[in-house]
Amino acid sequence: MDNKDSSMNEGAASAFQYLIAEGPIELSAVLNNLLEKAQQDSSFAMADHYVLYQLGSQQSLIKVDLSQRPLQFWYYDLLGRPATAAVKKTIAQFLWDKCGEAELYLQESV
Repeated sequence: MDNKDSSMNEGAASAFQYLIAEGPIELSAVLNNLLEKAQQDSSFAMADHYVLYQLGSQQSLIKVDLSQRPLQFWYYDLLGRPATAAVKKTIAQFLWDKCGEAELYLQESV
C-alpha cells in the first residue's frame, strides 16, 4: 500500500492531494487510517480527503468527508462507470464496523 500523498497534476501538487489504495483491502486500511487521524485531530477532520482507488484497469477517485456524522463519500470513476460492488461493500463494511452503523441498526431494530 502506498500511503504517500500524490498529485494528479504536478503543477497542482499543493491544490490536490490524494492517497492511493490498490484494491478493497488497501481501501479499508486507508479509510481506517483517515478515521483514526480525524478522531485525534479536528483540523485534519475538517480538510478534504481523497483516495485514488485502483483495481486492475479501474481508477476511481473517492472523496471522504470526515467532518460530520454520518461520514459522507463521493465516488468519481475516471471512465464514468458506477461504483463497483467491491467498493460499495468495502465502504459499507467500514461504516458498519468503525462508524457506529451496527449500533445504530441495533437501536432502531429494538
